[in-house]
Amino acid sequence: MIMNERAQKIFGELNADDISPIEGYDIERKVDQFGREYFSVSGGCFRIRENSDLSWDEWDGNEVYVSGDDLTLIYRKTIGIMRRWKAQLTEKFPEERFVIFASYDDGSEIVTECDERRSFTLRFWKIRENQGPDENTEYSQPVFKMIV
Repeated sequence: MIMNERAQKIFGELNADDISPIEGYDIERKVDQFGREYFSVSGGCFRIRENSDLSWDEWDGNEVYVSGDDLTLIYRKTIGIMRRWKAQLTEKFPEERFVIFASYDDGSEIVTECDERRSFTLRFWKIRENQGPDENTEYSQPVFKMIV
């Protein structure tokens, strides 16, 4: 797993070696109405337009939120989900390459009452040539990524 500098400062001391994949975040290969393959978290549904960039659609549509007051607990759950996704993608789709990405929000920039807690947003997308978000970690917020 790769962490940017901000993530390293916050989470670098936390041990992730004993975190197991968390069940229940299944990934499916789907076909859109135009015959193009894309990937989604089970039960997820997002709209795809004919000329859309499927990697961006996956970035937007495959969001999983983990929030709570205990930083260590939400960190461990986030890593568990990322490991689950990595295991599934490696096993089910070994011919494809993906990015698994998590960004952390410390809750300091409260927009609504619902945003008062610490949270992670997890995403994944298939790497497609000249499509989708890049694979870097140059973000202002703490981020983790895995390339599968």
